[in-house]
Amino acid sequence: MEIVFLRPIRQFAAFAVATGSLVVATSAAADAVDGNWCFGVKRLEIFDPEILTPGGNKFQGQYGRHDFTYTVPAGEPGARATVDMELLGDDDLRLRPTGRTPDPAKAGAQMWKRCAAPVS
Repeated sequence: MEIVFLRPIRQFAAFAVATGSLVVATSAAADAVDGNWCFGVKRLEIFDPEILTPGGNKFQGQYGRHDFTYTVPAGEPGARATVDMELLGDDDLRLRPTGRTPDPAKAGAQMWKRCAAPVS
């Protein structure tokens, strides 16, 4: 015979475990440069080594969990420049369109924000 007053405790424990797992999974996904990023009307998408640039080109760059580097392809503004990005928080990405320098302002650093996937 089960003790009746333990039933709510078991239900709460199951809920806590399920909720905790969801929070951990969400945090782990946000702790990476992967995803959709916005700067004004510009958008880019990063998924592992693949990037979809603001100019609409899709190719592979140099992927790190918290950073990404690529060379701007021909036909896009700044062609052949090296773009460095680094994750500063779950929703903040610093993009340096002219490469990494000791002073981010000299590289024209831009602060990109994580945004929702585009709807087509």
